[in-house]
Amino acid sequence: MSIEQQLRDKLQDCAEAMETPSEMQKRILEASYARYRNEKNKAKSTVKVRMVACVLAVILLTPVVIHTAPAVAAQIRALLNLTGTEDVRSFVTKDEDSDYVTTNLYADEISKHKTAQDLLARINRGFPETKDFDIASAQITKGINGGKRIHQLNLILMEKGKTFEEPHQEVVANVDAETGQLHFVQAIGTKPSAPLPSKLQPSETIAMANVFLKQLDLRIDGYQPEVAVGHANEAQGIDQSIVIYKRAADGRAMFQVNLQEGNISVAFYDSEES
Repeated sequence: MSIEQQLRDKLQDCAEAMETPSEMQKRILEASYARYRNEKNKAKSTVKVRMVACVLAVILLTPVVIHTAPAVAAQIRALLNLTGTEDVRSFVTKDEDSDYVTTNLYADEISKHKTAQDLLARINRGFPETKDFDIASAQITKGINGGKRIHQLNLILMEKGKTFEEPHQEVVANVDAETGQLHFVQAIGTKPSAPLPSKLQPSETIAMANVFLKQLDLRIDGYQPEVAVGHANEAQGIDQSIVIYKRAADGRAMFQVNLQEGNISVAFYDSEES
């Protein structure tokens, strides 16, 4: 069975096991996770760098609520520890209404990519500790997904000297590769962080979410925050809270912040200038 098929099967099982309120369902727009070389490895050898490449097929499966993203990501990483993976630069994902290519970027390409550099600068400003992080993955995903044209940049910054399997600090970002518009950002092991999010008062939860958004230079004026979830997810063993930001003018939900023990993330429902 191919790696992609194993991912599809695993993610389908995850999606079927989740309770997903219809009003909060949303397709997660994330491309694959892949190990990426750093500069010191490039200096040691001119041989083609080996990469672990596989397709994160969440966007091809049953819609999954965004607040489950960290749990799904953890299971994805477990699947990445498969043997026999071939070196690959780009790979294609196709189905009835999707046809897109995911390409791993090299260090020199990242340094010349304006959107990537702008995103790195934005993350470094909000999370100064990331200035010393390694780029664990950098990818461009381009083509048609779900009948819609996409062109996304996916970055994973990881604490130097750490691996996905051990406790570490990490920032994951998914943006429009051309405009830099944010789609999804997750910070793991960084501040702000709530040990038990569901134990926080609504005002404390919103305050923590606001701090995170400000770290990303996201405007929150004109939005009304609302705590949507404030209890432990017993099925997943996750303590979490969700803050949905609705546009004050019409009450339309535009993005949400998910707080879990040890990580915090923001995901956007629709295109929104940030």
